Amino acid sequence: MNNAGTQLESAADRNGDLYPDYPGGVSETLEGVGADQVIRSVGLNTIYQVGSQLAPMVAAIAGIPYLLRHLGPDAFGIVTLFSTALIYFTMLDLGLGRAATRFIAQSLEAGSPDHVRRYFWGSILLLTGIGCIASVGSILFVPRLVTHYLKISPVYYHASVESFYLISIAIPLVTLTATFRGMLEAFGRFALISVVTGCSGIGLYLFPALAVMFGGGLVWVAVTYVVVRVGIALAFAIGCLRVANRPSLKPSINSEAIKKMLSFGGWLSVSNIIGCAILYGDRFLLGSCIGMAAVASYSVPMDVIGRMQILITSFCSVLFPLLSRLDHSGSARFEAIYRSAVALGLSIMTPLTIGLVLLAPYLMRFWLKSRNTPEAVFAAQVFLAGAVVQATAAIAFTALHARGRADLAAWIHMAEFPIYCAAFYWASIHYGVKGAALAWLGRVIVDCIGIILLLKFHKGDIRPVLIPELVASLVSFGILLTASLYGRTAVLAGAAVCALTWLWTWRTILDREMRAPLNRALFSWRTR
Repeated sequence: MNNAGTQLESAADRNGDLYPDYPGGVSETLEGVGADQVIRSVGLNTIYQVGSQLAPMVAAIAGIPYLLRHLGPDAFGIVTLFSTALIYFTMLDLGLGRAATRFIAQSLEAGSPDHVRRYFWGSILLLTGIGCIASVGSILFVPRLVTHYLKISPVYYHASVESFYLISIAIPLVTLTATFRGMLEAFGRFALISVVTGCSGIGLYLFPALAVMFGGGLVWVAVTYVVVRVGIALAFAIGCLRVANRPSLKPSINSEAIKKMLSFGGWLSVSNIIGCAILYGDRFLLGSCIGMAAVASYSVPMDVIGRMQILITSFCSVLFPLLSRLDHSGSARFEAIYRSAVALGLSIMTPLTIGLVLLAPYLMRFWLKSRNTPEAVFAAQVFLAGAVVQATAAIAFTALHARGRADLAAWIHMAEFPIYCAAFYWASIHYGVKGAALAWLGRVIVDCIGIILLLKFHKGDIRPVLIPELVASLVSFGILLTASLYGRTAVLAGAAVCALTWLWTWRTILDREMRAPLNRALFSWRTR
């Protein structure tokens, strides 16, 4: 145990990595003082991940007005299609990037270098093939896209065709990047991932602005997009080669490894596709039921409040390889780490959302001014209440994937999708935007409860047992109740919900053996 702790500390001091470089390292070090280091590393790497997503937002604030002013609305609209296309192309990995993270992480925990190679090269083979097929199809479709489906001015026709050809050629690099990132996540190299992601996100606004500044047009803007994607792939590939104590990456293709990755990634893709359909489909449904003004009142607060999930998605991306390693080793610490994550999520999101719920009427009025509506304020408050449940569901979703049961998550999403569509339609017709927002909240709560129950009982043991993390649903109702109150009463109610949530998470959700390491990790600054 002392040797394990020494190895962990030396590895962390050497390169800031999350995981020790020996078999069973994570599960072993979590049994003692190493837990403090792992908890601090999870928190630090989450901050890295959040920073890598916030930096491009700042760059966008400066870059978008500049590009819009110098390119004009038509050309800028085409540029936004470039970025949108690249975002959608990243979804072509079919869940294989996360599959690579899980299986490589478990191979590292088991001390199986041969399996690391098999999953790494299996992912490369699959994603390169998918990328090449998509690239050829996209190149063939570009002329028809520009002439028949996009209303592009004749002035920009040839430049648009050339630009979309360039974007299409980059597709294999976009898909292949998921493999390199998956391997780096399995090794816990989140600092490198965050630096590359943050810098590339800034580059997607900085380099096009520089191209325009020096007289470039659409084609040169497309070139900068391709250059940034090449840079991301190269940086991640070099990062994989420079991982300390990594096993040999000599090519090794194994059909069994490919089948396992396709199965896991396929089910994950089903969940992702349904998630996108729910995220954007309800807006089309609302527009067809009520009108575009209702869509604005619904989607504007939804998009802004959705940004709050950056914190949780960053946390979950760091958590996933850790839980995957613990699952493979059969460590009892899996449940402790999972519940600690839920406790932290609830403890952070509850006061944050309550504060924003109380301020929502004033913030919405300041932001939207005369375009603000009571329906938009109500929707914002409902979405904020649902953010707590969403955070808990995301953590449970991550844990279920780490257990290797992406199929169960996909089945529950397939089951709830038609029910949600029917409920959303009915609520929209009868109660407008307010009904639509409440239908969304109901789906989020049902989704959270379903994922938590599947995680708890997926092994077939259905004995009655207290599941303390289900309290997230009650917290959302408490926040919604707070939103219906005014003045001092609302503040007192919000404070009571916060206090009860913190007490419940500390005494009931958080594992007793994790309290001391978590307390030391959170407040170690006091002793420095």
